[in-house]
Amino acid sequence: MRRAMFICATRVEFGIDTPASIGLGGIESTNLALARALVRRGVQVVLATRRSGTVERDGVLNIPLAEVRRHEADVVVSSNDPRPLRDFPDAKRIVWVHNPINLEKALRKGYLLPVLSLRPEAVFVGSLAASAMSPVFRYRRRRVIPHGIAPAFREPEPTRGATRDFVYASQPQRGLERVLAIWRNAPGVIASGARLHVFGSDYPASPDETGAVVFHPRVGASALAAFYARARAMVCPGSIDETFCLAAAEAQAMGLPVITSGIGALFERVQHGVNGLIAPSDRDFADAIVQVAENEALWSQLSAGALLQREALTWERAAILWEAVLRDTPDRPPRS
Repeated sequence: MRRAMFICATRVEFGIDTPASIGLGGIESTNLALARALVRRGVQVVLATRRSGTVERDGVLNIPLAEVRRHEADVVVSSNDPRPLRDFPDAKRIVWVHNPINLEKALRKGYLLPVLSLRPEAVFVGSLAASAMSPVFRYRRRRVIPHGIAPAFREPEPTRGATRDFVYASQPQRGLERVLAIWRNAPGVIASGARLHVFGSDYPASPDETGAVVFHPRVGASALAAFYARARAMVCPGSIDETFCLAAAEAQAMGLPVITSGIGALFERVQHGVNGLIAPSDRDFADAIVQVAENEALWSQLSAGALLQREALTWERAAILWEAVLRDTPDRPPRS
């Protein structure tokens, strides 16, 4: 049995015992999901996160970051940050690249020198993210393994689109202000009766002055999926720093078409006319909202395409691909 250690050194305090009702970010939630999926396939997994105390649950041994040196591993995977890999000269070393990392950021955070000296492998979450990474980052090998979608979004009855409730559930800096401006200023959107529900922002949990926008706090996956089960579509312009957009994939798995400008990973996540609409300009975006709100035939076509993600993106599939990477034994990495 391969011994794999996953190191997730984000600022968030979380672990394998974090209640499902607490909404975690993408890096944290994907580390938990992959660890569980690999254990189900017989891989021995140690997960190091920012927490106090050690706990074992679902077959995953979850340890504090400060204790990583006490555990041996055949393969060590660090999310974004290659520096922890220095402590494992005899293991296969992998950087799981969740976010874009340019040269300035790599130098500022101290990422570049470890990559150059250790030459770890890299696993990217999308093809666009892999192709955009500078060749200066001399990874031993580059692979692409998309995330899976949590069962909370794959197993419930999908939406029937009975309402005109649209959802924004990405990070606020990834286009929320633009979406709010479109919703409040585009006559067609206002006339269509479409309502925008924003999840996870810092706005108060109440309707705004127009009555067409409602703000909600961050919620867990099950609560979000329950809302998706009666919603119409997701709106998500996209951002150049988005490498996968788990929010869009989860919405599609519940049958929600995604309206986007196709920026960053959304260009990869959404196929125009298949599982959503790509609308580059504000006017195009407003027109797309109106079409999805009012055109039942179009909505049904896009919803059917979105539901294909239920089988295409699973953590079981991701774990199979990851297991092949963990099993592969290239030349021993150079000692730092």
